[in-house]
Amino acid sequence: MQYVKSREDADEIVNDTFMAVWDKQDELVLDQTIKSFLYTIVRNKSLNLLKKRKIEISELDENFEVASQHISPIEILQARETEEAIFELIAKLPPKCQQIFILSRREHLGNKEIASILDIGEKTVENQISIAIKLIRAGLKNQTNHKNNGLKMVIFPWMLAWLMN
Repeated sequence: MQYVKSREDADEIVNDTFMAVWDKQDELVLDQTIKSFLYTIVRNKSLNLLKKRKIEISELDENFEVASQHISPIEILQARETEEAIFELIAKLPPKCQQIFILSRREHLGNKEIASILDIGEKTVENQISIAIKLIRAGLKNQTNHKNNGLKMVIFPWMLAWLMN
């Protein structure tokens, strides 16, 4: 009860402990008293149960999506403005950087494929994508700081994934 805080779980753990000891009675060699031996088994089973539950809860949290999540018309407008700003910033990138970024993000090509197509090194591709992301981020930050219409920039997860992938 001290560990699991549930009468049913505590009873089940104690029963499992006695069953495990009964099943292995021929193999057991007790160097210590039976009380401390049983206590150790019960404690370990309790901690294992708590660990299992914690893992199940964290997995549930990771996969849980709020079904009632509502996106307001203002957020949609803000997201569209942000998307337009991103496309404008991409258009302002240096030509080679823009080409590499588009091949990576819109065409979903890997760095190796882009390097092969453009006959450049993979490291160059990585550097150009990194430069593009830095310039786009800086441009978005600059636009956010200088917005005077009161609408904030909204970047939805799909937009962020598109930029960062």
